[in-house]
Amino acid sequence: MLTLLSFVLALSTLTVTQDPPQERTLTGCLRTGSAASVYILRGAAADDASASPAGNSRPEDYLLVPGDIALGDHVNHRVAITGTVSDAGAPPPPPPSANAAEKALKRLSVKAIKEVAANCAAAR
Repeated sequence: MLTLLSFVLALSTLTVTQDPPQERTLTGCLRTGSAASVYILRGAAADDASASPAGNSRPEDYLLVPGDIALGDHVNHRVAITGTVSDAGAPPPPPPSANAAEKALKRLSVKAIKEVAANCAAAR
């Protein structure tokens, strides 16, 4: 019994540390979502497949959390967005006007945006 109690006490003193989210640069097509204040990065992939948040180079869609960055001028353009990726249920909260499908997407908190091409049909 004492051994079990010692084991439980030892486990309770362990702390789980999580690495802080790392900034990533993802390139894709910037689209509006279900409302004017909702932005989606469609078909996004990291320039370097090894740096992809999912560990692969398969394009994904991300719900953008723009913060103070203005995105409206870049809609329907191919862009490279630098920011931190978080899972759908994790902070930061999605835009209030996002629909359920948009809220289910991974989030990309935007730190910087750079236009890659004036339209989404540009070569990838």
